[in-house]
Amino acid sequence: MAGEPLISIIDDDQAMRSALVRLIRSLGYVARGFASAEEFIEAGAMPSCSCVITDVQMPGMSGIHLTKLIAARQSPLPVILITARTEPGLEEVALASGAVAFFRKPIDTMAFVECLEMLMSA
Repeated sequence: MAGEPLISIIDDDQAMRSALVRLIRSLGYVARGFASAEEFIEAGAMPSCSCVITDVQMPGMSGIHLTKLIAARQSPLPVILITARTEPGLEEVALASGAVAFFRKPIDTMAFVECLEMLMSA
């Protein structure tokens, strides 16, 4: 598996995290799940990661805060933000934080896969 693109999924909802890991693995990618942004950072996964998919709202560091942290490091690592939240303006805030895409739960699987494939082929 060395050298293969790693996609990190960060979501405090274990069922959602597992479902996304399974989906991404079914597409032929290496996927690793994390229960929090802090767990992702502490694992040191960022340097070997090709894409991050993270929930917006989690205990501790939010997905938006993580996205800003990645952007502040001037990392080219693309971040996809996902959320069940519905308040107006959230998508704009998410994209302004540096995310390359934003999806609301339940995720439109076809659009999500298309977005991921585009990012991984870039």
